[in-house]
Amino acid sequence: MKPETKKLAISLLINSILLVVLYFVAAKKFPYIWVIYLAAGAGLGLYYVIYNKGFSGKGVTPDMLPSTMSLAEKEAFIEDSRKRLHNSRWVLTLLVPILITFMLDMMYLYLFPYVEAIFS
Repeated sequence: MKPETKKLAISLLINSILLVVLYFVAAKKFPYIWVIYLAAGAGLGLYYVIYNKGFSGKGVTPDMLPSTMSLAEKEAFIEDSRKRLHNSRWVLTLLVPILITFMLDMMYLYLFPYVEAIFS
């Protein structure tokens, strides 16, 4: 594993633990913490999609691009798309933990009481 990928994986793990713990601790004193997490998740998601130009350049080859572009423009577009995807990977280390937090909260609110009711 590349050192940069390893660093991102460790960051993802640490952020996941911190954001989940922060959410459940803060939820006891501030019941509207979910609004902050939802706004942060929506903002990060929008930023990620907009910054990557809607992923319009992901997996694109020069033949797929319009013939009105020169070969140099096509190569520049493809390279810019690659760089944008690479440079925005840090957003996923925050967005994925927020999604995990909501998943765990839904399990806590709906799945655990359902399972408890089945076995009691």
